[in-house]
Amino acid sequence: MRILFAVLLLLLIAPSYAWQQNAIENATAEEKAATEARLEALAKELERREAAIQQRAKELSITENELRQLELQMSAVAGELNATRDAIAATEARLASLQQQQSELEQQQAQQLALLAKQLDAAYRIGEHDYLKLVLNQEDPAKFERLLGYYGYFNRARLEQVAELRETQNQLESVKADIVTEQQILENQAREQRQQQGVLQSQQKEQQNIATKLAREQSADQQRISQLRKDQEALEQVLAAIIAAMQDEPRLDGLGKLKGKLAWPADGNVQRLFGVARSGGVTWKGVIINGSEGQPVRAIADGRVLFANWLRGFGLVIVLDHGDGYLSLYGHNQTIIPQVGELVRQGSTIALVGQSGGRNEPGVYFEIRVKGDAVNPTQWMR
Repeated sequence: MRILFAVLLLLLIAPSYAWQQNAIENATAEEKAATEARLEALAKELERREAAIQQRAKELSITENELRQLELQMSAVAGELNATRDAIAATEARLASLQQQQSELEQQQAQQLALLAKQLDAAYRIGEHDYLKLVLNQEDPAKFERLLGYYGYFNRARLEQVAELRETQNQLESVKADIVTEQQILENQAREQRQQQGVLQSQQKEQQNIATKLAREQSADQQRISQLRKDQEALEQVLAAIIAAMQDEPRLDGLGKLKGKLAWPADGNVQRLFGVARSGGVTWKGVIINGSEGQPVRAIADGRVLFANWLRGFGLVIVLDHGDGYLSLYGHNQTIIPQVGELVRQGSTIALVGQSGGRNEPGVYFEIRVKGDAVNPTQWMR
């Protein structure tokens, strides 16, 4: 049977393979040349982009490298802490459900005990004689038969209630054991959360020290102007590379119909900096939203993650493609949650507010781009 199956499979594959070979051989010389030229151009572009990225990495100072490594570590710890918070919430929900189940079982047990007590009292009230006395006295056959029926009924009812009571008690003991287990899990998760918070707080202090040191290194005006230009150029190159890579991405609907209706990506005071000059001819192409460390950063619309990495001057940056040439950018994050290539929904948490990239206070740098050009975000938000 295996040999027969293999022969049939070869017979099915052979025509398809032959057709593909004929299609390749029949391709025109112009099509082959165009394909080869495109591949060569793509290879050169990739090589150029890689060389530019490596050159920018070499230009990072020792302090900037320390800051980059530390903020990437903080991103990992903050992500673990966020996952632990979700796990604690789930455990607390299970614990609340078990406690509710315990309360219901205790009420059921109390009702069963009360019913059993009533049955015992009713059985006693049927007559003052026990079963053996009734047999020996044999006073009235009709009365005797009726009393025997009562006795049989109450005996069966008592046995059923006792069995139900035992089952309820068993369930109650099982629930109590589950509660103890969940409480232990909750204690372990809370202990892990405290450890993660301690690590994150220690890293945040170190981050502030490194940021202060970096600020001293960049105190000279000329150096600061040059740095701003390099930061902006690096961001422009990253966005240009992203836009070039978007050509083969599945298209989304864009933001055109949502202008003036979008919600801000984070809660906090918005510094309306778009178009304001910084220094050395560099202008703001976005806004800063001052927030609290660790609060959620939300996607302004459905999109795909095109970039999620550390970028000098902007810290941990995530870029979303919303389709039709629309991009949104979120910088200075504490951690980034989705991976490159993932689709995210409007309002979903994509990052946590931080102060990466050398900021001295937590906040989110936010941009909207249309076909590569920065637009004023305040005109697009509610």
